[in-house]
Amino acid sequence: MTTILLSYNEVQSVTRKAANGAGLPHGVAEDIGLAAVWLSARGVDAIGTVVEAFAEGVEPPQSIFDALAAVDALCSAAVNVVPLPDRASGLLILGLGGTAALDMGLGIALDRGDGDVVPLARLSDATGPIPSVAVLRRLPGEDAATEFLGAPRPAATDAKAYAAALALAARTYVPASELSRTQGAGAGTTDND
Repeated sequence: MTTILLSYNEVQSVTRKAANGAGLPHGVAEDIGLAAVWLSARGVDAIGTVVEAFAEGVEPPQSIFDALAAVDALCSAAVNVVPLPDRASGLLILGLGGTAALDMGLGIALDRGDGDVVPLARLSDATGPIPSVAVLRRLPGEDAATEFLGAPRPAATDAKAYAAALALAARTYVPASELSRTQGAGAGTTDND
């Protein structure tokens, strides 16, 4: 397996564009990009995870919308527990929950079902497989004081997953033609735009 190293900005940008290419709205794609950065800081190939979550087909996968709704319900205290399904969807929910916990100062934790409960703000490694009994659990109070700031570099990305993400992003590009160029598409003769 060939891997490549990207910056956090590239991880966010590529996953956001891939989400748009998969047919997700811009706000959802932005959330996916932020979740990818959170996951990548914790050792996960976030681009590979996002591409795997989009593998259901051409239409936006329902699992993405379900993941967002579950995290929103957890953040609003409509529910106190969100189960983590298969690995790709579970990691995506974990990333969405992690960014929401940090943004909102919420105490959200990963409960592996074996008595091990780790607040997401302190989770430093998300690379292990998510057991079928794992859940996100809302904890009372805030947990921002002991926040894990992430690795200095994002986790390595599989080259094939990166290519797949770029292919998804390419679905949003305007086809090159004389008409598109005259109407402002592309950089023109200089790239100072």
